[in-house]
Amino acid sequence: MCAKIDENFCPLCQQENGCMAHSDERCWCMDVKVPQALLDLVAEMEQGQACICRSCIEKFNADRSKFITALGD
Repeated sequence: MCAKIDENFCPLCQQENGCMAHSDERCWCMDVKVPQALLDLVAEMEQGQACICRSCIEKFNADRSKFITALGD
């Protein structure tokens, strides 16, 4: 039995992702390019289930090596 993924939370940091893709309002995530290398960090079973939050995208773009190291902690 698989646990349901909550689409309101970032699959990387588990914080609210602020995604509104499933609402009537335009979401910030529709205007942001998410690097494939960052998408690849999401566990396979969680890929395509919830948006990565803006904070994780910005931190990854600022310094990939520090971001990846922080995930491993």
